[in-house]
Amino acid sequence: MSMVIWNPAWETGNALIDQQHQSLLAQFEALLVAIHENHPDERIPSLLQFLADYVETHFSMEEGLMQGAGYPGFAGHKAIHDHMRTRVGQLVEVARGNPASLTEEVIDFLTDWLLRHINEEDRRMARHVHHANGNQAGPAPGIVP
Repeated sequence: MSMVIWNPAWETGNALIDQQHQSLLAQFEALLVAIHENHPDERIPSLLQFLADYVETHFSMEEGLMQGAGYPGFAGHKAIHDHMRTRVGQLVEVARGNPASLTEEVIDFLTDWLLRHINEEDRRMARHVHHANGNQAGPAPGIVP
């Protein structure tokens, strides 16, 4: 049962960001599968904690890239990251008390948020970082300057 499949159109042109996005989505898919299994208490809390830790690491790395490149949208992008950090942290707490309480509505929210964030915000940020770092060979496929 595959719910989240990496789409090459989501590539940012930054190999590290793209690799991390693919890993993040793979773990998110594992969480979705665990939620749909009969015994969610066994896997959901640890998967959510992994995702919370991973999101923190990934967002911090992206924020460092944005700052280093003087990204003009840094404050807004970081605010989105901060909101996501808080929301994932809340989900971790809910799952500790009652893993089965994670509803489809929450999963839909996370799916939409992660995929929209990658496809819109991260691709826009990566274009700026790409150009700010003097990569004049042009953006990666799928990146519109």
